[in-house]
Amino acid sequence: MFIFLATIEDKEDRTKIEQIYELYATSMKIIATSILRSEEDAEDAVQTAMLNACKHVKKLQDPKDKNTKWYVMQVTRNAAREIYRKKKKQWKQEMSLEEDLVGEDSLVPYDGESEIAKRIEGLAPRDRDIIMLKYLHGYEYSEIGQILGISTEAAKKAGQRAKQRLEKAMGKEDQSID
Repeated sequence: MFIFLATIEDKEDRTKIEQIYELYATSMKIIATSILRSEEDAEDAVQTAMLNACKHVKKLQDPKDKNTKWYVMQVTRNAAREIYRKKKKQWKQEMSLEEDLVGEDSLVPYDGESEIAKRIEGLAPRDRDIIMLKYLHGYEYSEIGQILGISTEAAKKAGQRAKQRLEKAMGKEDQSID
């Protein structure tokens, strides 16, 4: 919370943001948690909402005013919904990765504890990083090479080996996930 206060130069505005946080933080977290179903994500939504309130502090009335409360709650809902959309997009990418690795016939919904997720977690850290960067986040090998501080060719080769290790862990040594 206090990092946001550093962005506000006016003492009166800083006090207003402090009061808003004190008055509404609990309600904001309840709203965000009801949307996101995650304490950590809800905290992120509250922080995002407070940052937005800091940006618009000059437009806000008295912290106890019903319009201020409405604004803060609406900003919190919007922040939570945005996080939810991003998580949903990430979930779809993870499903796509799983389909790439085990085939489209998989009828088991992804719950974060799927067989493929467990197998990826069981890989060596570098292999896991390469698999996640390539198939979950969609990076090209040139980008992966830059991230890992290796050449594009080394990233490609490391990616091939990581994929083979994952296929072996999945019991699919003779199938390819490309």
